[in-house]
Amino acid sequence: MRDAGPTRRAVLGAVTAATIAAAVAGCDDGGGSDQGRRKADDAARDRAYAATGALLAHYDAVAARHAPLAERIRPLSVELRQHLTAFAGRATHPAPPPGAAPDDLAAATTTIADRAQQASDERLVDLDRVSPDLARRLAASSACLAGHAQLLRSTS
Repeated sequence: MRDAGPTRRAVLGAVTAATIAAAVAGCDDGGGSDQGRRKADDAARDRAYAATGALLAHYDAVAARHAPLAERIRPLSVELRQHLTAFAGRATHPAPPPGAAPDDLAAATTTIADRAQQASDERLVDLDRVSPDLARRLAASSACLAGHAQLLRSTS
């Protein structure tokens, strides 16, 4: 019986779409103002930084509450810390405290998988408004987060 989560083909399709979107975003005609692009970059970077911090806090809360998940979440948390470094820039918004982790192990796994997928989707929103360099980082982060969601769903 097939798992209810997305298939490898769906994840690869999402990664391909993110890559294409990043490439298209990189094909700038130079029509936008540098100041406007910098503002868009700063806003997108701040959003990505805050969302990554919130997701990391939630991963940590779930890992602390559910020891069986801690080993699976640890490498994913390491990747999120790398994303925080990539998006640090001028971020001024601290990550909100995580909500309580669900008591049920399956519910906790589903919750963090869903949050990872949501964060992945949110990264793609800004691709056509930001600089090519930031668009590539957002697309790579989105692909990584889609992978987190798939990994978490496939082993729940």
